[in-house]
Amino acid sequence: MPWIGVAFLVLGFVFLVHAFGLIERSKDVVAISRDSLAVVRDPNLDDEAKEVTLQRNAIKLLRLSLILVGGGAAAVFLPFGVVWLCSVLEIVSLKSVLALAFSPTVLIVAGVLAILMLFAGANRSGQDAGYSFMDRFLHRMAFRTVPAQIIMADMEDAVFARQLAGCKAERPVFVTALPRAGTTLLLECCSSLPDLAAHCYRDMPYVLIPCLWNRFASAFQRSAEKRPRFHGDGILIDLDSPEALEEVLWKAFWRRHYSSDRIEPWQDEEHPEFEEFFRNHMRKIISLRRGNKEPTARYVSKNNLNIARTRWLRQHFPHATIIVPFREPLQHAASLLKQHRNFLQLHQEDSFACEYMRAIGHFDFGRNLRPVDFDNWLDSRMSQDVEELAFWLEYWVAGYRHLVESEADLLHFLHFEALCEDPERGLRAIADAIATGHPEMLLLAATTIRRVEPHEVNVDKVPSSLLHEANDLYAALRQLALT
Repeated sequence: MPWIGVAFLVLGFVFLVHAFGLIERSKDVVAISRDSLAVVRDPNLDDEAKEVTLQRNAIKLLRLSLILVGGGAAAVFLPFGVVWLCSVLEIVSLKSVLALAFSPTVLIVAGVLAILMLFAGANRSGQDAGYSFMDRFLHRMAFRTVPAQIIMADMEDAVFARQLAGCKAERPVFVTALPRAGTTLLLECCSSLPDLAAHCYRDMPYVLIPCLWNRFASAFQRSAEKRPRFHGDGILIDLDSPEALEEVLWKAFWRRHYSSDRIEPWQDEEHPEFEEFFRNHMRKIISLRRGNKEPTARYVSKNNLNIARTRWLRQHFPHATIIVPFREPLQHAASLLKQHRNFLQLHQEDSFACEYMRAIGHFDFGRNLRPVDFDNWLDSRMSQDVEELAFWLEYWVAGYRHLVESEADLLHFLHFEALCEDPERGLRAIADAIATGHPEMLLLAATTIRRVEPHEVNVDKVPSSLLHEANDLYAALRQLALT
């Protein structure tokens, strides 16, 4: 625990220095000072002009000095205050934390961090999606401290016990399918309802301790202009946009399911520690998104890999609603292939994008591709080349065949094309399935739903038997669908 306390002090200081822009403002002080010196030495300026410029610069320097002093004090004392509070709650010993904080090892580490901050520019380029050096540094710190975050989550339970008391992990809603089936659209529609609560980008990068991170980051996180997400599909996002972050939890507790080349589906397995953690996590997301306004709100997630564990979810959350959208198989497979190629290029150009997607459990495309091995289809598949349409169509058949034959009674299938053709009808069906108390609000999304432009599909290399199997399965899904 002392190490966690020290890590919080150091990282807290780093976060706040970055958030308050103290490094940039220090550079501004130097620049203004140099400008003032140049003005004094400029023989082409008269005394009056020099006086006006120097007075203006003096005011700027005074303002920046106040910000630097105040921000520096806040960067030191805010993290210290949190550790002090934890010591009052007898979670950690303040004396032990301070003793460790001033040890040679920690001082050296802190010095290295300070040097990194001094030389860290806000370099942003190409497909970097707006992530500066410090952004990437913070994300990588989060990616590498998962065990510590799991321990800190217990501390979070105690610190936020009062806020979480009224939140329940009851009747959650899970939106899942193979990627490119419309799951993002459904998440956006559902997360806008006041009685549902979802992860959003504000929860990154410390997803496992969302309450601590959001409380800490609220001082410097600001809404910014919407920007395109990595997928290049035209969807714009900001910090408040809902996002699929839940897989971070599953990766932390179920490592054996993540092989180097595939995801192994969940069977009838027990993991009490994870189940308790997951329930508490749901309550935290509800508290963050809805708080006292709607304490009886329910958790909603979009997680494509939940398609590998739908039966597990219903066994452990028997009153959950699981919605599985599907598309016409050739169009869906073509969309999957196109996105896979997009991500191969993205990962080639930007290694951080690859690392980021892997860390949050997005193994859908590109260098991170790890298909779900439904009923051991990967070792017996006909199509070996992942850059061919046949592979993705075979993946589509394997996934939806497994759901139809084994778990259809647990799921609500949604025909995505039908939703796009008649949004009001589709949204009413979704409202009934999730039993929202605000169906009229869900219908407001009808005006934002548009038909998806069809892909040009060449089936010359696709076996005819696979085409027939896909079409038959598609017909069966339409019979089971909500719309």
